[in-house]
Amino acid sequence: MLKQYNYTFNSDSGYYSFFTKRQIEYRIAFYEDFTLASCVSDDVELGNVYQITIDKISTQPSPFDILVSETIKNIIKSFFESVQDALIYICDDNDKKGQQRFSTFDRWYIKSSMTDYITKLNNVIEFDLDTETIKLYTSLMFHKENPNCKNIEEAFNNISNTLNGEKP
Repeated sequence: MLKQYNYTFNSDSGYYSFFTKRQIEYRIAFYEDFTLASCVSDDVELGNVYQITIDKISTQPSPFDILVSETIKNIIKSFFESVQDALIYICDDNDKKGQQRFSTFDRWYIKSSMTDYITKLNNVIEFDLDTETIKLYTSLMFHKENPNCKNIEEAFNNISNTLNGEKP
């Protein structure tokens, strides 16, 4: 098993943080997310759905560092100690790096032991906003023992339709 960086949880602000050997700070937070709830009828049970954010706080360039991915994977693994929780990861493409982050996140998952007990679905969503088309690279992760698996998957598959104005 690879090592990881030591991380802390700041209960006041609700995020995990760690510093790399080059003193680059990362913050990881889990926020309650209601996107999936808007994609199904009110009587459908989804359980707890969160969105993860991963922010590099420091401005200096960050060369490849395997311990960053190991640390983030371990934080996510601890998140799934509750089988009731689902996790959405959204990579917007405003900086034209959304697909790159999406691919990196996918590679982390594939190379991890999480594949044994976590289901991961991917969905590239396009929708029109004013005069431009927005592209979101999204992933949904949930424990294979989550009692709401089918509902969660159905809601995730409906995101694109909901963003384009269709009702669940």
